Amino acid sequence: MKKYFLMLLGGAALLTACDGQRDANKNWTSGGEVTDEIIAQPEVSLEQVWATDAVLEVPESVLYNPEEEVLYVSNIVGEPTVEDGAGYISKISLDGEIIEKEWVSGLDAPKGMAILDGKLYVSDINELVEIDIAAGEILNRYAVEDASFLNDVIATADQKILFTDSDRGTVHQFADGVIDLWYGPEADERPNGLYAEEDRVLMATSGTGVFKEVTERGEGEVLAEGIGAGDGIAAVNENAYLVSNWQGEVYYVVEGIEGVEKILDTKEQKINAADIEFVRERDLLLVPTFFDNRVVAYKLIMGEAAEEEAEVVE
Repeated sequence: MKKYFLMLLGGAALLTACDGQRDANKNWTSGGEVTDEIIAQPEVSLEQVWATDAVLEVPESVLYNPEEEVLYVSNIVGEPTVEDGAGYISKISLDGEIIEKEWVSGLDAPKGMAILDGKLYVSDINELVEIDIAAGEILNRYAVEDASFLNDVIATADQKILFTDSDRGTVHQFADGVIDLWYGPEADERPNGLYAEEDRVLMATSGTGVFKEVTERGEGEVLAEGIGAGDGIAAVNENAYLVSNWQGEVYYVVEGIEGVEKILDTKEQKINAADIEFVRERDLLLVPTFFDNRVVAYKLIMGEAAEEEAEVVE
């Protein structure tokens, strides 16, 4: 299993992380075993690369489009549940330049996004909105019965769109123009972030602070607990994930290793960490800061010892 241990270094461009939730009397080893011996953590750090000016308007989600090498940012503009037509999608470069602030407008409070077959699917309170990427135009709006807080959106390996309704505690499926219930209801969980892999779907909950595998039957392995108001999910590699807490934290989770490592904490500055994105080819973590009205990019830097810890362990 690939393993990383993340730790933030001090400095103006770095943020401190020192309160992972492992057992204080136990330590991880490179083989994944537990020992009472103190093991030094390999050096891993986050370095801020850029931040947009605070000209965005309640940015909730960031999504990378590898074909165009651009970022899409959903802007709620006001309150997350108000149907006012003021919301929009921005287009931003990988270097933080705002290419087009209101690339697609006429939305209410857009949140999660996913790309499938040249279309951008966006959750918008009680609708799933379909956007033609090439034209930058809204094609369809699919109403979701009884929905009140549609949230994250993903495209699955079998060419379906899944999206959460945090208020109802459900995950819906969209395929061939039809919306069906896929998971739930589990209202106490408040399902939020989703992440699709080849053979499974992962979910972060904002009500119970759990990061877990989910299926249509509701079954699934719990990967981590204690992540607060779970929001976005991004994969670093096959076994390691970044999970954000909307209140202003990002956690690092290694599947099969108990506990989580906090790698970013901006709560004291009252800066949120909403639906994050990670661009693997640049080791770039992108954090939409919600009421702070920016997107902040961090470089994930791994030292030699950390690279050794990243080797696959049978």
